[in-house]
Amino acid sequence: MGWINELLVGSSVGHIVLVFSFVIALGVALGRIKICGISLGMTFVLFVGIAASHFGMQYPELLHVDAKGAKHFVDPEVLHFVREFGLILFVYAVGLQVGPGFFVTFKSGGLKLNLLAVAIVFSAVLITVAIHYITGISMPIMVGILSGAITNTPGLGAAQNAYSGMGQDAGIIGTAYAMAYPLGVVGIISSIIAIRIIFKIDIDKENEQLRKVKTQKQSVSSVELEKNKVNDEPHLIPIFVGILLGVFLGSIPIYIPSIPQLGIPSIPQPLKLGIAGGPLVVAILMGAFGPAIRFPTHITRSAVLMLREVGICLFLACVGLIAGENFVATIINGNGLFWVGLGVIITLAPLLIVGTLSYVVFKVDYFTLMGMLAGSTTDPPALSYSVGAAGNDKPSIGYATVYPLTMFLRIMTAQLLILLFA
Repeated sequence: MGWINELLVGSSVGHIVLVFSFVIALGVALGRIKICGISLGMTFVLFVGIAASHFGMQYPELLHVDAKGAKHFVDPEVLHFVREFGLILFVYAVGLQVGPGFFVTFKSGGLKLNLLAVAIVFSAVLITVAIHYITGISMPIMVGILSGAITNTPGLGAAQNAYSGMGQDAGIIGTAYAMAYPLGVVGIISSIIAIRIIFKIDIDKENEQLRKVKTQKQSVSSVELEKNKVNDEPHLIPIFVGILLGVFLGSIPIYIPSIPQLGIPSIPQPLKLGIAGGPLVVAILMGAFGPAIRFPTHITRSAVLMLREVGICLFLACVGLIAGENFVATIINGNGLFWVGLGVIITLAPLLIVGTLSYVVFKVDYFTLMGMLAGSTTDPPALSYSVGAAGNDKPSIGYATVYPLTMFLRIMTAQLLILLFA
């Protein structure tokens, strides 16, 4: 029976695959359960991952010991790779979906959506600064809470690099991030659901109205989708060439010089789109201009959906497995519960305020609003929920419209908060 022990414990490939399969399968199954007609969808994979990691850490025979002697439920290097690769697959699939109609949509309403997303970004920053002064919590901890509350991992990395560059231990930023992240995911989705409930939005009626007022852009997109349905052979080369170019683009450093006249100091760490932002931009460009340059970018709709869902499941499983190791201990033994509460405020306040103004004052349709709220927080699980709830691709278009600028601002503001207040 030695093969069973090898499969259930340790760090073998079989053990890792077993853990991922269990977390994703159970999470997807639980995500289909509806309460009052509403389900969290793929997001449940995150919570199953947290639970699996927490309970798995209670059994020493199940743990992996790294080179430094630290114990983990799953090898952290494996988790890091799978998490980032899953995120790349997800955002690249989203980019391919929205690419054909992206620029038409951006011209028609993209400026308004981006301004609203910017309002969400800076509202969260102002709330973070206010809490810092009111509670006296150090800015590195507050930046970690902010990054977790808006589920922005690149912003977390930028803040940690900036703080480490000042000769400080950046570990506390990551701990605060882990505390705020799970409820940050739930809070973003809850904001989308809350707006739907407050304004009594009927998804079926919205879809019916959408069908009646289709624009030429949507008609073209429908034709492209029909072409994809009969194209049974996926083009794999463009996918991996696009990912290669996207990772390269996302790794290009953007240096921000100082402007002494305006009192703006230089930023020691360069800004980057990251391995999520880069592939998204490239996928949008390939989806929009690939046919014009005779570069085959069309793949079947089912293939795109599979790519997207597999990517988000891998990403969420890894985030849960990473957070679960210290999640409960930090809440019980430290200030984690208080940090979680602050994160909820940072998550909900900007989204509910700007989201309400967007729907009531600026007349943004609910499907686009769902994507804009998810994109303004750079939150793939919220987009996954939105697309599933909407039953169409309008949330993806709203998400992709605001994502690049939002990602840049999230990275920049996280570093600036460290450099100006730490």
